[in-house]
Amino acid sequence: MKRNIYILALVLALFMCGTVSAQRYNRSALKRTNDKEQIRLGLRLGLNLSDLTSADGLDIWNGLCYYGNIANSDGSYPYIGFTDTKPFKVGANFGLTAQGRFSSTGRLWWQAGFVYSTKGYKVNTQDIEINATAAYMQIPLELMYKFPVKDNNFLVSVGAFLGVGAYGFTDFEDHYGEDDSPRGVHAALQTPYINEELGTSNYIGCDYSVHGANVYWKDRDDTFSSEGTYRLDAGVQVGIGFEFWRCQLMLTYQYSLTPLYNYDYDFSYRYTQRGDTEHHTSFDYFGQSAKSPHQQLVSFTLSYFFDNFKHGIRF
Repeated sequence: MKRNIYILALVLALFMCGTVSAQRYNRSALKRTNDKEQIRLGLRLGLNLSDLTSADGLDIWNGLCYYGNIANSDGSYPYIGFTDTKPFKVGANFGLTAQGRFSSTGRLWWQAGFVYSTKGYKVNTQDIEINATAAYMQIPLELMYKFPVKDNNFLVSVGAFLGVGAYGFTDFEDHYGEDDSPRGVHAALQTPYINEELGTSNYIGCDYSVHGANVYWKDRDDTFSSEGTYRLDAGVQVGIGFEFWRCQLMLTYQYSLTPLYNYDYDFSYRYTQRGDTEHHTSFDYFGQSAKSPHQQLVSFTLSYFFDNFKHGIRF
């Protein structure tokens, strides 16, 4: 994972150096050529649809899984957990954007931005609800090729992005022991009980080794403060779009190379406190395995570029 981050950082650095070099070589880069800007600035606003690549193991990491009382033939316990998230959590992106040519006559452009973007995921099963929000300050960098059509452009882009988590919150609600059904998708299975002395409960989410002794059926946590959560978000993106007048409409797909949760994070101290020195993750303890989930995002973005060099910044 660290190797992927280093490679991505190197690619971004080389791209930025190439951009600066190209602008030095073209001394008229800040001037209009054929009545078109070489570099232009703008604002962007868009809609995000985000999800995780997989929810397999998500409940184990959060301590939300429920295991049957009768062991399998290999000694493991039957695993009742998530396999996928509810498709797409709706979010938003907005910020500043800029683009420029690599040459006065070429169709190859670069585009960069400084963007606030929200991601996350949702899980809603018969027993459990999880609604996670993760907001990032993000810098996307793209190479863009434009295909002119009369006075407009079709375009394709490929690039990378680097983001840092600004804030986030994760809502968790456990309906396993409910006496009633507040929503049609949830059903009462049995009367709930919690034994604080023994540290036992029939609530799926009441795992004392993970959440502590005072977390029962409903909880809100800071997304990035939980152990094993990555605040750094870096990845690659591709897009297609259309330009008309001073506006640009883009459809972009982003894939995060850094996982949101690190399933290999060492939680040894949780088990050491219970006299267990053999295990260091919930996966070890329950004999399960899963890959750390990555974030993916589809965004629809509208950008408006100012007429900023011929007349100053004007609408």
